[in-house]
Amino acid sequence: MNLNTLYPQLNLSKEIYGITANSKSVRKNYIFVAIKGKQNNGMKFINEALSNGACFIVTDQMVLKNYPHIRVPNAKKEYIRLLQLFYHYHHDIYTVGITGTDGKTTTASILNHIFETANRSAYIGTNGIQYLGKNIKIRHTTPTPDLLYQAYNTLKKHHINDMIMEVSSEGILDGRVENLAFDGAIFTNLSHEHLNAHKTMYNYLKTKAQLFSKLNKDGLAILNSDDFYAHYLTKYTKAKIVTYGMDSGIYQAKNIVLGFTASSFDVYYKGYFLSHFHLPLFGKYNIYNALAAIAYAHELGIDINYIIKAISTLPKIEGRFMTFTSKNKITGIIDFAHTPNALENLLLNLREFKKGNIITILGAQGEKDKTKRTEMGKIATTYADISIFTSEDPKNENLFGILYDLTTDLKNKEYYLTLSRKEAICLAAKLAKPNDIILITGKGNEQYEQVLSFKFSHNDFTLLKKALE
Repeated sequence: MNLNTLYPQLNLSKEIYGITANSKSVRKNYIFVAIKGKQNNGMKFINEALSNGACFIVTDQMVLKNYPHIRVPNAKKEYIRLLQLFYHYHHDIYTVGITGTDGKTTTASILNHIFETANRSAYIGTNGIQYLGKNIKIRHTTPTPDLLYQAYNTLKKHHINDMIMEVSSEGILDGRVENLAFDGAIFTNLSHEHLNAHKTMYNYLKTKAQLFSKLNKDGLAILNSDDFYAHYLTKYTKAKIVTYGMDSGIYQAKNIVLGFTASSFDVYYKGYFLSHFHLPLFGKYNIYNALAAIAYAHELGIDINYIIKAISTLPKIEGRFMTFTSKNKITGIIDFAHTPNALENLLLNLREFKKGNIITILGAQGEKDKTKRTEMGKIATTYADISIFTSEDPKNENLFGILYDLTTDLKNKEYYLTLSRKEAICLAAKLAKPNDIILITGKGNEQYEQVLSFKFSHNDFTLLKKALE
């Protein structure tokens, strides 16, 4: 695309090969958009961008040096405009956004699997960008705008019909889905998380609500009516509202039978029996996730037999309740649970199936919500038999401070502390006896741990399996 197409008023003819706000991603003949963020100011990286091949700079700040540039009122919004032009964005793919504190990845994966039974579908979220058997890893749950619009353009070229996307509150707050059109949205739940960014639960709720305000009157909003905050979202959208739950909702799950490897339940629609479902996932909380996807698919008119088949054949979801049993009958479980609500639900569900002790390993990510840490420490020591607190991506935060936050309110409680996550896993393996469960939370199937700006190779599942062998 030529620069004249983007800025005809400048009368500068230059072929543009890419647009980015990350100076390290700049290549020859790229436009670099200098955005002022919470931690970094893009203006500080202009020299790096130019040396990497940037031919034009876009900014909303004062420019003191002489290089090809334009000053705009709002660099963030201009960034979205440029990307949409560069990648020829049109609302060609049916797009569903899924938001909530917990359950986004599982709900999105289930809905994507249902859609795939009838159409070409893609998933974007914590577990990457997935389409046609491909899986591209990404850094954020909701990708940065350059990656998002590039992905959208690729999906169009591969004739993808539907896109299921996790929409995080931080992604909304950061403007990553600015001007992206959504046809529908699902709300899973809202609980204590991300208060470092939002400060209050009300602000957190209002940020989530922005996704639903993007829907037009032909859109579809699926809300978990068992969640306290669901009714607040109804006033933020013009879309058709459909509710689901176990205690309430147009779609209700009843006659639930829980197992360690699978669950079954009946779905009632407006009080009438719809169908029986077999779900190869653990936990009552995953029935909520499946019910949200079932409700959405059924509202679109997808044949119920397709939905039943998709639910029963759902593949394992990466990083969610990954299990194995050692030769001496110790069960290892790796799960992404990193919020108080997710941790409590997981442990409460596990207690129904335990034959020995539950040994829990957990930490708290650095530079994230500090206010949830004390609560998570209390939940772990209340519902697990043995708790080991350790490192979990401390980044630039002091690990001793994180461990103090986790344990400061644990009066008359016994627990273990170790600075090394690997050492915590080895300790759990030594403490475990036959029929015990070792549960490691917080990182799922991530392949590294971040300390300061360094990333070290690390995988909970691999290390636990080796320790138990």
